Amino acid sequence: MKNRDIFWMVMLMLLSLGSCNSFLDIKPEGELIQDEQFKDVQGYRDAMYGIYASMAQGELFGMMMNWGLVDVLAQQFGDEYGLFADASEGWTASKYAYIKYASVYNYKDQRMEKQIESIWTKLYECISYVNNVIVNVDHEALNKDPDLKLIKGEAYAVRAFLHFEVMRLFCDNYRTNPEAGGIPYAYTFDLSNKKVYTLAQCYDNVLADLNVATRNLAGDGDIYNDFAEDSYHKKRYSHCNLYAAWAIKARVFYTKGDLDSAAYYADKVVASPEGGLTERQNFDHVKRYGKHTELLWGVFTNKMYTDYKELFLNNAVTLNASQRTDIKALYEVAQFTADSKDLRYTSFFQDKGYDGHLFIRLLNSTEMASNKPTLYFRGSCLVRLPEMYYILAEVNYSKDKEKALDYLNAVRGSRGLADIEVSLVDSRDKFMKEMTRERMREFYGEGQMFGFYKCHNLGFRDFQDKVDIVPSKDIFVLPWPKSEQEYGVTNQ
Repeated sequence: MKNRDIFWMVMLMLLSLGSCNSFLDIKPEGELIQDEQFKDVQGYRDAMYGIYASMAQGELFGMMMNWGLVDVLAQQFGDEYGLFADASEGWTASKYAYIKYASVYNYKDQRMEKQIESIWTKLYECISYVNNVIVNVDHEALNKDPDLKLIKGEAYAVRAFLHFEVMRLFCDNYRTNPEAGGIPYAYTFDLSNKKVYTLAQCYDNVLADLNVATRNLAGDGDIYNDFAEDSYHKKRYSHCNLYAAWAIKARVFYTKGDLDSAAYYADKVVASPEGGLTERQNFDHVKRYGKHTELLWGVFTNKMYTDYKELFLNNAVTLNASQRTDIKALYEVAQFTADSKDLRYTSFFQDKGYDGHLFIRLLNSTEMASNKPTLYFRGSCLVRLPEMYYILAEVNYSKDKEKALDYLNAVRGSRGLADIEVSLVDSRDKFMKEMTRERMREFYGEGQMFGFYKCHNLGFRDFQDKVDIVPSKDIFVLPWPKSEQEYGVTNQ
């Protein structure tokens, strides 16, 4: 990363939401030197709110890292006719032109290079902000205010999460190449060149940070509490809380291939009294961000409303992104009965007949017509409960098939589907094919499938259902930005 001096900038200016959430009501403070920022506990609170706001930018989890670039890489949608790419002027040319090139893994195209560099840069900027909190809070007496311990735990968890996201995109698959090169793991508050660790060392660093996080978050309580006297203890699902940290541990161990450890932490999340899978009659509650017991952690934003509407629901022009052509087959619509119907299909998509499907998971017709997103659109989900059930199902398959199906069928049942019979998944290959399809159905718009394909080294079909994507390092490992390579920092 280029050497440069930076000052701490409170990132609250990135949000302009009117909400009862305390941090959303705080006005931007401008540039603050470090001593001023951390003169009291409120400064640490504001710093964490700013970090979450920076993560919610469109370059990261407000679009690109979930329903933007990463979902395109997973062939969840694409630019079927090259309309975004071929637009010669206007917002389409600058904002979404990358889609065509991402869908064919042309990472050398200038539009792709721009998007890749933006993601890398923004992730490390967020990491630098987190490190500023960590460096300062590590010198505090944590018993002087209970929030300081929470803040320390959150900061370490967020640092682990962000580095892991860099690894998922820019490093080789640990399961197939554990000796591969890793990434710079940043421990200081600056953007200067960092030591590049091996991939194995990076995993160790992530897990070490998560261990510190869970120790400090041990007293984290009701994450769905709207009525806590201390505002920092309200709506803990908007913070990287204890349950989120356990879930991230499960995800990291799963990606690494340590399935027993993954199952241990997934079980801690599933067994907790804090949440649970929704009842099918209430499925609409979990379509998006907001208070529901399947959300473990998400970040607030209303910046993605316009982007989402332009990309998927702009009826004024014919530039809507194309969804997979096999949507009905994926959700097994032909097999729907009165007692078994996948609510994800009816809630996530609008069937336009010959014109395909519109992706409506994150914005309903009423919101579109009024041009006013509800609270439930004002955020991105980063970690949700069903992922933990999928991990437990997969880990248990070789030990107890019925127990594995209990976990899978629990999610299916909450989505309106009948149980899947053991006879249909009587081999591990059949089971993993079903688990892959189940994840595709569940995580549409969340940016999870590309990482799943990568850690299993799986091939998959393109969004037009025409071409088999053959797994390879050339596809699964994004090139580092040229600016990094110019400074001699690379793992390639």
